[in-house]
Amino acid sequence: MVAENRAGIYRICLAYLHDRSWADDLYQEILLQLWSSLDRFRGEAKRSTWVYRVAVNTAITYNALHRRSSHQELPDAIQHLPDDATGKGQEQQMQQLYAAIAQLAEQDRLIISLVLEDLSYKEIADITGSSVTNTGVRINRIKARLMKLMNPENREDEL
Repeated sequence: MVAENRAGIYRICLAYLHDRSWADDLYQEILLQLWSSLDRFRGEAKRSTWVYRVAVNTAITYNALHRRSSHQELPDAIQHLPDDATGKGQEQQMQQLYAAIAQLAEQDRLIISLVLEDLSYKEIADITGSSVTNTGVRINRIKARLMKLMNPENREDEL
């Protein structure tokens, strides 16, 4: 279960805590929470949805306790992520995307990280506790914001 969701869980960690060492601590905390709450998994949702829900709830609690969210070290941390991209151009685009994601509000970072995991709107709504309609609207707004952040020549002054 962890192996299937490892990358997604780690992206949630980076969405909440930009520093890689703190994200590693959060990752371990999420694994502990998954283990300790495994007996409460009722099978009403997909296993991956349940894993993400536990990860998000743990990240929210961890972040509230440690208040490390003000650090802006994500772009540097991204440079050290394993590169699955085939070319330098794709790598550069991914770094630009993650740098733009780092500028989003915490909840928006979470939602877009779930979109990048190819979860459905319903799965994202279940994880975040929102309606499917609200989730769709938020995703569209987040995508528009990211486009503005990634294309400085198209940015409005009030970003």
